Amino acid sequence: MRHYLNVFVNKFLLSIFLLFPLFGVAQKWVADSIVVQFGKPESIDSLSFTVSKATDHRKIFPEFVSVFERKKLLFFPVDQIVKTPKPLAYHFEQKFHSDSADVSTYITNIHNFSIKNSSSLGKRNFALFATIELSEIVGDRDTSLVGTFYYERSFLQKKKQDISDGYEQLLEKWCQQYAADILLVEENLDQKVPDLLYYFRRGEKAVNKNFYASADFFVGLNFWGVDGELWFSEPEGNRIFNRNSRIIRYVNHPTFQAIAIGGNLRHWNYRINRNWLFTNKMAMLLGVNNWKDMDTAKHKLEEILLFNCSMTQRLNFNQLDKSGFVFGLGIMEDLHYVIYHRIGFNVGASVSCAYKF
Repeated sequence: MRHYLNVFVNKFLLSIFLLFPLFGVAQKWVADSIVVQFGKPESIDSLSFTVSKATDHRKIFPEFVSVFERKKLLFFPVDQIVKTPKPLAYHFEQKFHSDSADVSTYITNIHNFSIKNSSSLGKRNFALFATIELSEIVGDRDTSLVGTFYYERSFLQKKKQDISDGYEQLLEKWCQQYAADILLVEENLDQKVPDLLYYFRRGEKAVNKNFYASADFFVGLNFWGVDGELWFSEPEGNRIFNRNSRIIRYVNHPTFQAIAIGGNLRHWNYRINRNWLFTNKMAMLLGVNNWKDMDTAKHKLEEILLFNCSMTQRLNFNQLDKSGFVFGLGIMEDLHYVIYHRIGFNVGASVSCAYKF
């Protein structure tokens, strides 16, 4: 018996070894690719500066623009990669090039450049996030840091339209804006009209996206609880911006306590100044109840489910472009429903503590 078992195991391992190269080849077909142009093929008209060198610091292959998931054969999830024909740094040098000799010459460092693709209600939304550091060549060899651009730009497209066209239109709009922004920076308009170029930080090096770990405590007259959240946040490219997180909530009511989770909680943010941020947190969660009167009352199986919706308005001490502790105070409106019970509504105070890595 042991002999036959050893023979079977050896044949099984040999089969895995022989088929492994085939599995490796198969993995290459998991991700399909779409090649898109970096804006229009021709250069931008009347360009009065030159990007002589672009360096890509992204930890991804140099042609990368985007990745999203689609269904193949109506069922199988496939990663769709979107890329440019040549490395992104090459396109920067070709696109932002002037034939004139007496123009300003710049060096760009690309720390982030990616497009997120999402769909809803018959529309496809493209969101471009870019962090680009700009330095000017002074004299023959010296360089002077000008500052960093943080872009967050969107473009809507009907889902029935060609997806490649959506990417290319957004890239072309961004190219036109980037060229115009450099000219505005040359004219010091970011200092004369700060809100015009809110997404430009003069004299500052690029910062990466932040990872947030947050705990929110809330309490009302007849309920209390705590939220735990984790999320990544791109650098702020607009004064008003949205970020999404995942959440787990413990809540305690007079008759039950519950654990609830949510996968797409939205933070609507407004930057007041470099230290203070106003946030409106909107959450929809599904939870599991633990009734406190289980020893004296019977509950149906359906009563185990909790449907929870809440909003929290909070003023946060959250320094722009800096990591560290984040603190917030505000109020919370809570709406919850359990089958066979009345809809409950509560208002309470909220205290938030987070660390921004």
